[in-house]
Amino acid sequence: MISAKVVNPFKALEHKGHIYKAGDTYPAEGFSADEERVYFLTGVHPKYKKIYLAEVVIDEQEPKADESEYPKHTGGGYYELSNGERVKGKDEAIEAENALKNGE
Repeated sequence: MISAKVVNPFKALEHKGHIYKAGDTYPAEGFSADEERVYFLTGVHPKYKKIYLAEVVIDEQEPKADESEYPKHTGGGYYELSNGERVKGKDEAIEAENALKNGE
């Protein structure tokens, strides 16, 4: 399970228009959040120039990501590869991850 503290108010369309206020916990009860969305909201929004979430907590009891879940989006157009390297751009990250898997 992943959760975070709301630092700036926003409306979450993916949560049926739920309005989050500063100090709230994201996601609200009854909703879930995927890691990609949480990390997007922790980065500086390209249009509004602010972050919406901080203090991200990932419950360590969840199973760790396996190789099939790479590259993982980390926000701001960056992706993490299975070797820990960060690459900008989804297509570039997929290509780089495939090269890692093929031993190139």
